[in-house]
Amino acid sequence: MVHTRTALALAVILAALLCGVRALLASNMGFVVNCPLPALGPGSLTGSNTLNFPYQRDAQLVHAGDVLTDLGIANVSGVMKFLEPVDALTVYTGRKGGGPSFPLQSGEGYFIRMLRPVDYVIGGSSDPAVVLQLDAPGPASRSGTNLVALPYHATARTASELMEGIGFANVASVQGFVTETDGLRVYTGRKGSPPDFALDPCAAYFIKMNTTVNYVPSHY
Repeated sequence: MVHTRTALALAVILAALLCGVRALLASNMGFVVNCPLPALGPGSLTGSNTLNFPYQRDAQLVHAGDVLTDLGIANVSGVMKFLEPVDALTVYTGRKGGGPSFPLQSGEGYFIRMLRPVDYVIGGSSDPAVVLQLDAPGPASRSGTNLVALPYHATARTASELMEGIGFANVASVQGFVTETDGLRVYTGRKGSPPDFALDPCAAYFIKMNTTVNYVPSHY
């Protein structure tokens, strides 16, 4: 279940395409996690955050419009979906002229742009039947970049562990969005790579592929 009381186009399609304290209680049956979503201010340059929705979520949380309702439309300026074939974002604002809503898909990450900060308490579970298609450059993905939501209780806890799980040779990089700068931290695992970093269960990650892989994330 997803409970909460309490983004405009994100001016960032990051040239290279190259987070709050999270408390996670999880088992092989499900999880509850608190995801702080900062608005414009010290914790976020523009109020933009990535968000990882559970694979199995509340039956009423199906479309981008449902996310606005759940968070409180006054708190959110838009929900954004990454379009792999063009390396761009489509935006739903819920306002007049704010674009069509779009369905939420398991394993897909989203950008949320906040007008007011919200501690978003999410519950749900994983689904072992979900397979993430991670596309290399080609018709399905312009640059081989995929915005991915991992299971909340995934066994991969770092960018390097995620790369190893997918297959090191298949992955060019794992990239995490940095809310304070609207930039990316990038880990390639190759010589000269920036440092490895921990994965946040609330966040979505860009995975840039060398080879198309159907990936089933392992979880506990």
